[in-house]
Amino acid sequence: MDSTLEGLSEEQRQEALALAAVAQRAEERAERRALERAKQQKAKEKQQANMKKKESAFFSKSRSSSNNFITYIPKKKRQKMGKKSSQGSDGAQSSQTRVLAPEILKDTTTTREDSVSGNVNVTSTAWTQKERDSVRQTYLGKTSSNLAQQAKTSPSKKKKKKTTLRTKKATFRFTWDDTDDTLDANDPLYSHSLSIAANRKRNVTHQSGDDSLKSAHSLHTKPLGTMTSRDWRILRENYEIVVKGGRAPPPLRNFREANLHPTLIDALENVMGYKSPTAIQRQAIPIGLQRRDMIGIAETGSGKTCAFGVPLLQYLLSLPHRILDRVADEGPLALVMAPTRELALQIHGEFEKMLSRQSRIRAISVVGGQSIQHQAQQLREGVHAVIGTPGRINDCIEMSYLVLNQCCYVVADEADRMVDMGFAPQMESILDAMGGALKSENEQEAYKQEELDLTNGEGLPKHRLMSMFTATMPLEVERIAKQYLRHPAIISIGDQDSVKNARIVQRVIYLSGPSKKEAALRDLILNPRYLREKVIVFVNEKKNADGVGRIVERTGRTCVVLHGGKSQEQREENLLRFRQGNAVLVATDVAGRGLDVSDVAHVINYDLPTRSIDSYCHRIGRTGRAGKEGLATSLMTDEDEGIMVALKSYLEATGNPVPEKLARHRAANASSLGNLIY
Repeated sequence: MDSTLEGLSEEQRQEALALAAVAQRAEERAERRALERAKQQKAKEKQQANMKKKESAFFSKSRSSSNNFITYIPKKKRQKMGKKSSQGSDGAQSSQTRVLAPEILKDTTTTREDSVSGNVNVTSTAWTQKERDSVRQTYLGKTSSNLAQQAKTSPSKKKKKKTTLRTKKATFRFTWDDTDDTLDANDPLYSHSLSIAANRKRNVTHQSGDDSLKSAHSLHTKPLGTMTSRDWRILRENYEIVVKGGRAPPPLRNFREANLHPTLIDALENVMGYKSPTAIQRQAIPIGLQRRDMIGIAETGSGKTCAFGVPLLQYLLSLPHRILDRVADEGPLALVMAPTRELALQIHGEFEKMLSRQSRIRAISVVGGQSIQHQAQQLREGVHAVIGTPGRINDCIEMSYLVLNQCCYVVADEADRMVDMGFAPQMESILDAMGGALKSENEQEAYKQEELDLTNGEGLPKHRLMSMFTATMPLEVERIAKQYLRHPAIISIGDQDSVKNARIVQRVIYLSGPSKKEAALRDLILNPRYLREKVIVFVNEKKNADGVGRIVERTGRTCVVLHGGKSQEQREENLLRFRQGNAVLVATDVAGRGLDVSDVAHVINYDLPTRSIDSYCHRIGRTGRAGKEGLATSLMTDEDEGIMVALKSYLEATGNPVPEKLARHRAANASSLGNLIY
């Protein structure tokens, strides 16, 4: 094991050892279960053997007790047989209770008793009709002619119907909550169920899209006071909302039910064009308005910015003027951290739209690539919300440009990406510098503290609120969440493992060598299906991005390049060109997370990630967003051995085909440290 962990950092060693310990415990549990199953099987086999032994003893006893096919009948059965015999004869023979076995009456070979010697004669002979009549006369008091005559003259007996006495049966009454009963005849959501049942009785297929739309619509129009707990459960199921971690308020049906500030509702509906909340917004907004800590897990492009932005801005708009007017001296009231400057600028743009109908609240972006002196001047003038990257925010704190004395509302967007990029120390430094106390570790006490903060309308809340949005939960993110969040509500939309990208068709093209990638890329770029669509090509290093960009340009397609070596102005200009046209974007992982670029039809991995499968998931997540389908193509060579195990497992987990060369490759079937980490 030590040789396997050579060359890893201490953190990676600890993570690998922890995962190995988990695997060992799982193996021990499996071994214990196998031993228990073996013991149970052995006991079962022993029990079956005992049963067979008892049956064998019983049958051998029965055979020994039978005397040459003469069977002794129990007393009750003899009495019944005697009654039946008396109906067809004078009853003279009713006292005889011995009858011969059925084989004696058949025309077969059998053994007969020698009356002279008393010994059994084993000579096999056939019974004649005269002998049968003699036996019947002896034991039944009838001959064959008597039996035939009786069959003609006696009427056939009808079977008596078995009658049972009616008894008063005990009726079991089920106890249930009446609030679960929503089958009201006047409720339009369920009123059509009777007609469906009637049609089924008539073998009529009832399938109407209009009816299903009316049923779903009725949940949104039903009076709020009449909504039951079952209605809310149905609403969550309709939008695939899963909430864990303590109590949670009902989801939103529309923005106006959230009791938001009028200017905020106006901006959402008329500036941003929202007709109704998205799935993550329906549940995240009411939880944020209750000042509960929250972890949101949802696919990209699902409206996460408004999901955490609406509660944050509602909190700022509800504060009194005396608190809003002192931000120049005391610092901002809310903070949003994002992993990249592009994502931070995008969030700032969304905040500007939500604040466009009012003039009291001011938000700025603090990111690298721009003048820190200009940002410091803006902070001195006073701002209410700061959106930025952990690196630049931490620089401003260390240089005393930014103070967080009264900042008790913080959001960490794409938290796993920030940790992956090495921003964990900066995140912790920023969180430690914030104002407000952490809530109690006791769940009920924490709920009381949240309620006190909500009712304290004249001052700042005494406890901080933190919302974390992430696609995965690596150990470092989980550690930060346990340290700074208290009893968070965990919201997931759709498949709880949202990074599986199940709607994305994934293809892997196995090439003989890296020199074949250029021709393969040209064929993919010039595919007629995607000539008028947005395409993203990912590379691992910025030094290769410009070269791949030139390959794309030689095909005649418009190409823009995005990587860390570009200035901030160049990066913003290139992103704008990509959003507005059907260009090809060549980018490193800096564009792999959080960018809201709609209608990306095809993602191409010119270079496969070398670190972990998470980077692959985040890259292909640029397509197939917000419920749409997408295509992701990866160019693979023998040099990609480091990701083969994890990629093979991922393709199988998402139901995508595994190329034969990848499936048979030794690296794809080897157990390695990388596979443990995955």
